[in-house]
Amino acid sequence: MHSLSEEKRNLVLLYYFLHLSDEEISQRLIVPRRTVHYRRTSALKRLKRFLEEHARMG
Repeated sequence: MHSLSEEKRNLVLLYYFLHLSDEEISQRLIVPRRTVHYRRTSALKRLKRFLEEHARMG
């Protein structure tokens, strides 16, 4: 999670740990829902790449 920006880390936490929808997150952060979705999915892709790279090293 530390490989993500604070903004993207917060989106992932709000979505997966607080179980908020993209719409609920967008209302709290005052950004468009599509922006929330895009940033959240890009954060997950980055995490996936990070984990895959470190799994090969370990």
